[in-house]
Amino acid sequence: MNRDHHPDWYYPIQGMRTLILGTFPPHKDKRHIEFYYPNKQNRFWSVFAEVAGKRLSKNADSDAVNERKQLMKLMSVGVQNLGKTIGRKGKSSLDRDISILEFQNIVEIIDTNDTLKVIHLTGYSGPSSTYHSFIRYLDDNGIAHTLPEKIEVGQTFTVERNRPIKCILGNSTSRAARRVSFEELVEQFKRAMVDEHR
Repeated sequence: MNRDHHPDWYYPIQGMRTLILGTFPPHKDKRHIEFYYPNKQNRFWSVFAEVAGKRLSKNADSDAVNERKQLMKLMSVGVQNLGKTIGRKGKSSLDRDISILEFQNIVEIIDTNDTLKVIHLTGYSGPSSTYHSFIRYLDDNGIAHTLPEKIEVGQTFTVERNRPIKCILGNSTSRAARRVSFEELVEQFKRAMVDEHR
């Protein structure tokens, strides 16, 4: 296992209403841009743009990063990964080949954004998935939470941190999750980014 440290990509969003959590970025050799979900094969930003009613350019530079930040501001959505330091098997991006050694400070994001109402988790199936890693983070930090009735897409549970925050299980936007259509991902993001804001 190779140690890998998360780049300092966090971008604070004023009035954040939804926080989307992933696990960890792909290996630097597989990055198209220097920001979250940087692999051009990943559908994350295409889905995000579809929900926002915008079209992404094909740039692979700082303009592309700024374009994504503007989408986040428009939709009042923050993005972060759970892992700050990980062990990685080779250059793999699969959750099963990643072990989180040190977590990001997710509590700080929750505590400094009192407008935050929803946390959307992108992946739930494996023991190192976003969902299972997030539950481990909550338990390690003594943060009160419920558990979903079933571990499947669309299920919800609640984190209690001075107020209830709804957490929603979603699918990974990776191309590896081929069984999940683009349209299904759009509907999942809408539930977290749009419907919950009404």
